[in-house]
Amino acid sequence: MGSETPGGGSLEYLSPTRQALVMAIKVLGEASTEELARETYLSPGAVRQHLLSLEAQGLVAFTRVRVGPGRPRHVFRLTPQGEALFPNQYASIAASLLAALRGEPPPTFERVIGSFTESQAASARQLLPETGPDPLSGIYQLLERFGYYPRLELSPGEAPAIRLRHCPLLQLATEVPELCDAECRVLQALVPEYTVTRTEHRLAGDPLCTYQFDPNP
Repeated sequence: MGSETPGGGSLEYLSPTRQALVMAIKVLGEASTEELARETYLSPGAVRQHLLSLEAQGLVAFTRVRVGPGRPRHVFRLTPQGEALFPNQYASIAASLLAALRGEPPPTFERVIGSFTESQAASARQLLPETGPDPLSGIYQLLERFGYYPRLELSPGEAPAIRLRHCPLLQLATEVPELCDAECRVLQALVPEYTVTRTEHRLAGDPLCTYQFDPNP
């Protein structure tokens, strides 16, 4: 079968243990063997064996990270093929359409991106749950609904942040990075009482995308 995942790249064709490991890496963004062992309640030895198989299938890859003295540790991330196990919202079709638009004059392409941003913001407003005084709760629920696997982080003395542990548009955003800016503008339009800043960006090499929400005076 080579390095392809059986069944055309569906998570359900992995064993339950390997599903758990893939999901743990997805949730954490990147993780060492020991972190994955704690997350999945497996022994480090069992985790290593399963990771070797997942690496052979092309679903995970590792980098060596040195922290203090001693041997560097291996930190695992999902590969693009591993990311493809999760929803992608017809990314390949949309990427082809936008690639064709790039052949048009720049104002045409910019107009399309602007129209996309406005339509996404309008649709999101209609779907945004009624959450009372905390609009970030509504943003969280909306992102969860569309498969971003968000995590709302609230730390004393720091602005709230939402980490996106999956990007349904990653393949498309790789081809058309302007969509990431559109995503940020949509979030800003939904919560004008905050200033929205992207502090981590997967396209810049970060393990996850993170948006920070600073309350406006």
